[in-house]
Amino acid sequence: MDNINSNTDNGTTEESNLRMPERHHRRQKERGKFFLLRNILNIIFIIGAIVGMLVYFFQNEGAGTVIVLGAMAFKMCECVIRLVK
Repeated sequence: MDNINSNTDNGTTEESNLRMPERHHRRQKERGKFFLLRNILNIIFIIGAIVGMLVYFFQNEGAGTVIVLGAMAFKMCECVIRLVK
């Protein structure tokens, strides 16, 4: 029990050493050169997924599945661009 509150060599307590590490986030100004392309691919994915779900539930299950899979291809492209960057 005394070890928790005891001073270490540098004069700080062990409790102060257990705090959360500082996080360094990118600034909003640093959008990158693929920011617009990634946004366009995400918009295509969202629209394709919504249309595919509507077609799947209200028209034809096979066609809806193909549309959703096509939309997922756009999302995979966006993820590859994000990871390669």
